[in-house]
Amino acid sequence: MQNIRQPFTRTCLLALAAIMLTITAASCRKMLYEYEGDCDPRYRVHFRYTRNILNTDAFGSQVSRVSLYLFDRQGNLVYRTTRQRALTADNDFYIEVDVEPGVYDMLTWCEGEPLTDDPVSFLIGGGENPASIDELTATLPLEGREPDLYSGRDITRLYHGIATGVDFPDTFGDIDIAPIDLTRDTNHLTLQILNTDGSTIDPSNLSVELEAENSCLNYLNLPVGERKFVYTPWSQKPVNADIADESGRAGAGNGVQFEITTGRLIADMPQRLTIRRVDTGGTVIEIPLIEYLLLVRSEYEVATSNQDYLDRYDDYSMVFFMQGGYNWIKSRILINGWRRVPPQDGIL
Repeated sequence: MQNIRQPFTRTCLLALAAIMLTITAASCRKMLYEYEGDCDPRYRVHFRYTRNILNTDAFGSQVSRVSLYLFDRQGNLVYRTTRQRALTADNDFYIEVDVEPGVYDMLTWCEGEPLTDDPVSFLIGGGENPASIDELTATLPLEGREPDLYSGRDITRLYHGIATGVDFPDTFGDIDIAPIDLTRDTNHLTLQILNTDGSTIDPSNLSVELEAENSCLNYLNLPVGERKFVYTPWSQKPVNADIADESGRAGAGNGVQFEITTGRLIADMPQRLTIRRVDTGGTVIEIPLIEYLLLVRSEYEVATSNQDYLDRYDDYSMVFFMQGGYNWIKSRILINGWRRVPPQDGIL
């Protein structure tokens, strides 16, 4: 007699297997991907700071505070966070964000460490819940009253990054989102004024002002508004240096050093640097700073444009040579250590 229970049993087992497979698929393939931990995606947003003169990722060693904002396609804020981090040699930092799969615009304002104990910091607009991405401005608090506004303190290092139309795929597990590239928005400027005849210069007898209109940056990292002010030094001190005269003979130079911190420098936004004598009010040096800084751009092959150079280089130095007290020798200047002959017509 034919055994009909064996085919029946086989049919039941196949049906049961099909049901179990359907249940498993419906539950995000939980059994097949048990090692994932769960079925939800875990999006990890990374950051990178390679737009520097060394063209290497310096995020780990430069950035200590990160504020991240995500907006959906309708312009609504869907995620925000601020994280503190310790400076590290490597860049293994990321922020895990909890959002639905989709396409988002990401903006970040980051900070680094200042050079002094009492810096001023850019203020980020929009409050805790900005209504739109264009509210995320960065504004430098100024001192004084108009028309005599000024910034005379060191500024906490500021960085900006934006990435639009970023896809957060509908999958599961750990998903690394391509890094947001940062641009540094603060610059350190060291000015030295040296007397080639060895005579001393009284630091208190010189005033330094750098004209500017870049106290507010919009969400695209561009200066907005026309609020005029000046940057003034937060440090001034006497210095001594070994220098060579025009014939190459070595000698001792005495002078003064000033340090200024500025906001983002823009290639097509002129800024005049003026150094005056306090006792007479006379002008000792007056130059268009941006044009002078760009005199050495060709020494840095990594810079692809004037603006790229200004964004990559963030620790500028300029040395002016004097003789007979406060008479500027206009035939030479050191910019970032490079000797240059400044233009002699139409620029001063």
